[in-house]
Amino acid sequence: MKKILALIYFLSFILPSFGQEEKIVVIDRGSGKTYKEKKERIIIDSKSVIKYSPLQMVVGEINFGYERKIDELSSIEFEFGPTLSNIGLTVTDNHYTDPFGSSYVEETSKLGFFGSVGYRFYPMDNGKVLNGFYVSPVIKYRIKNFGVHDYSDLLPDTKGSENHMYFTFNFGVQRWLSQNFSLDMFGGIGLGYESHMRFNTAATYDGNTGIYSYYWDKKSFDGVRFVLTGGVKIGIGR
Repeated sequence: MKKILALIYFLSFILPSFGQEEKIVVIDRGSGKTYKEKKERIIIDSKSVIKYSPLQMVVGEINFGYERKIDELSSIEFEFGPTLSNIGLTVTDNHYTDPFGSSYVEETSKLGFFGSVGYRFYPMDNGKVLNGFYVSPVIKYRIKNFGVHDYSDLLPDTKGSENHMYFTFNFGVQRWLSQNFSLDMFGGIGLGYESHMRFNTAATYDGNTGIYSYYWDKKSFDGVRFVLTGGVKIGIGR
């Protein structure tokens, strides 16, 4: 609940402020006077921006993006890149006790991938798209793969996975700090469908031979949940 309230505050009060002129209060200590100056924002009429989102590494994504102007008020943005499981905020307890031996089962990181597409609408800044406040519906697919290793060496290694499909409605602001350098700040909320495939060790006992037969017991589960998203993108435009 605290995260949701913080996101609502961010979207309602902080993001819109970036779409306005900045007012700077100057205090002249020598004269004792206080006065205000206006600082105009930089408006760049770019056609495309290549982006990188460094904060997404905390959820196991190496996130690259490309935004392209399609008319005077809107653009389309693609994001793509590799994923890594069991790092950053995605780390869980990836060690499982082996009930049939003295060792354990461990999940190890492997490469996956993600991709997303979003439509952006820029309602402000006199039709100069890629500038200022925007709204954006986004569809995203992500798969995370991981290896599963039995340290008792009774079973060969296998592979599990997590599949995610998200739909979010994002709000953000893209500001230009120079002619070719942009800073894109965003947040959003939506729904996500997730499916997981994991493995535990299991065994069957043959009463005739007195021998245990070991095997991987696959556990699959899925479900829908609310999704909060947010971050910062660094861009190079032209």
